[in-house]
Amino acid sequence: MMTYLLVRKKHLELKRTVKSLIPSRVRLWRYELYERGRYYPELLLSLGRTFECPFCLWRFRRLRPAGYEYPVLKEKQVIGASYHLNDVCPRCMSNSRERLLYLFLKNRTDLFLTRKSVLHLAPEPNIHQVLSRHTGTHYVSGDLYERDVMVQMDVMTTPFCDKSFDVIICSHVLEHVTNDLQAMKEFYRVLKAGGWAIFQVPIAMALTTTLEDPTATTDEQRIKLFGQRDHVRLYSQDDYVKRLESAGFDVHVEVYCQRLPQKDVRRYALISEEPVFLCKKPVAK
Repeated sequence: MMTYLLVRKKHLELKRTVKSLIPSRVRLWRYELYERGRYYPELLLSLGRTFECPFCLWRFRRLRPAGYEYPVLKEKQVIGASYHLNDVCPRCMSNSRERLLYLFLKNRTDLFLTRKSVLHLAPEPNIHQVLSRHTGTHYVSGDLYERDVMVQMDVMTTPFCDKSFDVIICSHVLEHVTNDLQAMKEFYRVLKAGGWAIFQVPIAMALTTTLEDPTATTDEQRIKLFGQRDHVRLYSQDDYVKRLESAGFDVHVEVYCQRLPQKDVRRYALISEEPVFLCKKPVAK
């Protein structure tokens, strides 16, 4: 373990040094050229019948791998961040958690059946396309850093009036937020009474309490504790639910894959253990 961390530390230091010597504009060009160069060859080589993407409807024999292999993710049994061999669609780049969220929205909610106002934070590209094109939604996308959204915003101080939205979709954001309870309260404030939200985060199944350490501020410290350089905590499921409930939500936790035939779980390359956190604002409030 110690040897791995030392090697990882030296690797990160070298990576930062190299990055500091290359202008960011040049680095972005390099990544873009690399992705463009690999796209079509990989797409053709990946075609098959094993997996199917519910967004683009293409079928593949393999998907791109994704996730991390840091020791803490395995030790704490983290769902939603660990490495998976078949995860990212080679054509539309949807990942397993985006596909799971889309299928849940489509099959377990009334989002596409009635007219609703929707706030979508850190919008996943494929779900963004589906919702922005759906004539039954008044759709608002938001993010703190990304410019290709409708509203640049901090989830701890949202720029919306009380009871502005019927639905809030926020996946893998709260683990980045320093004051997550404040963000939860903001979501509760801008959600209409009777409205609902989905708040997805990585969940550490081996933890009974959420792991936090405000003194962990470097990349190395956060990777060691939380499994990603820009995460500020690792949630336990029970504690995460309690935090959402303390903000006022009624929380329903569903392992959606248990409702699906196993052949569909495999076909869509879903993480079978991943829970979905459906949160409702009581009508009386």
